[in-house]
Amino acid sequence: MKSSKDSKETHQEYFHKICVVGGGLTGAIMVLLLKQSKLFKKNEIAWIKPKEKKHADFRTTFYNSTSIELLKSLHLIDNLNFDDYSTVNQIEVFGAKGSSPLIWNNSSSNSPLGIVIKNEIILNALIKLLNDIPKYSGTVTNTDINEYERTLYLDNKKTIKTHLVLSADGKSSYMRKLLSINTIEKNTNHIAVSGFLEQSKKHSSKAIQAFTELGPIGILPFENKNIINFVQSIEKNKLNSILSQKEPEQYLCQNLNDFFSHTELSFMPLKKIKNTENKLSVWDLGLNLIVNPTAKRIILIGDAAHSIHPLAGQGLNLALRDCLSVIKAIKNSVEFGNDLSDKAILEYYKSDRLPYTLSMTAFTDFLFYGFTSTSAKTKSLLSKGMENLNKSKFKDIFKVFASN
Repeated sequence: MKSSKDSKETHQEYFHKICVVGGGLTGAIMVLLLKQSKLFKKNEIAWIKPKEKKHADFRTTFYNSTSIELLKSLHLIDNLNFDDYSTVNQIEVFGAKGSSPLIWNNSSSNSPLGIVIKNEIILNALIKLLNDIPKYSGTVTNTDINEYERTLYLDNKKTIKTHLVLSADGKSSYMRKLLSINTIEKNTNHIAVSGFLEQSKKHSSKAIQAFTELGPIGILPFENKNIINFVQSIEKNKLNSILSQKEPEQYLCQNLNDFFSHTELSFMPLKKIKNTENKLSVWDLGLNLIVNPTAKRIILIGDAAHSIHPLAGQGLNLALRDCLSVIKAIKNSVEFGNDLSDKAILEYYKSDRLPYTLSMTAFTDFLFYGFTSTSAKTKSLLSKGMENLNKSKFKDIFKVFASN
């Protein structure tokens, strides 16, 4: 770790009992949980986040039933409009072209399988609820620690001293690198491509996961219409040829239409979303597994602690469970009269989250590597297995697994 002693003279120093690093949904929800826990005064919480970039963002996130309850308890979905979210009452998983899907249904609007909400809706609600929390617009460039506190040095010449850091700074976490926390990196050789398409009919509260020849794709309902938000996983060597085409969205639609040719469903490119040009988003699907997501006076949460393939739609749901685990660990320690330097906080978090994180990682890896295998025999066996599973009650284990 780099020395920062020479910069202490020029930095403005601030102290807060606890500090959250990261400006995304995970970081913001972690701050709100700390605020509403009543364990800290508002000025005892610090939130370090990068400068906000203003741009149209229509991306969505799937929240499972457990996460819905959390959003309700935090009053983040009290005032949703009709087009702010879509309910998911049915999930279909297709193993191969022409195969029968695994199907889960829930007709009760009071307890849906999940809801899909625009990210900007939740972030805007969070910003309003967190307007009284001390914020530092910048990024952490270095850190050191002594017997009493951890120090964070920011690129804006400010220094934050704190008893405990909760790092939610994403898959490429710089905090994780500064602390040399061991990371098992997995190269999937796939790229994620996301955007919006138009369906031939209304989605009717249905979400779809399909393992197409091009790669796994997740299809989420959007705005209670016939528009869907998709995330397609594609091999790197295929991506450039697709994106170089005049209309790459048309190619993606052709792939989907071929896959769903045995159904009544078809897809068409969509030029604009709310008068804004519909552009494809692209990012690398290199995945991380961190066996010990803690260090002295620091806990990694969300993608900083684990990043899994998006095919299960569970990334943020895992992160929210991390946040709840942190709160419980702190409460347990405070009840015994300990402070935030107590190692029991780190040990509780690790033992509470690691088993489930490893299980979800193994589950998504099994599906991803199985259905992207070059072996036709492997794909056939998995597809047949899914068809047989659909006839048994054992398939509900997947529903339970994804809802927690």
